[in-house]
Amino acid sequence: MFQPPTSSSRFSEALVTHPAQVCYRHLKLDDLDKPVAGLDYEGHTYSFFKALSDWAETEKVASRMSDRYVITTTKKGWVIWVFEY
Repeated sequence: MFQPPTSSSRFSEALVTHPAQVCYRHLKLDDLDKPVAGLDYEGHTYSFFKALSDWAETEKVASRMSDRYVITTTKKGWVIWVFEY
């Protein structure tokens, strides 16, 4: 499993490095016909936004996010999830 960078960037606060901290599920959103990947984290629900293999690109994308988000690690890199409710 990938480990998050040890930099002191503001994005490290949004990283979830322990899979036990999240509960993965499918979400049915009003504006979409099919369910999307989602997760529950600290009492809030997030939907899949983007999967990336490069940490620098992940930081770049996350820096442009205007809403709350969570970043999880995967075998291939990182996934950004955006706040739904």
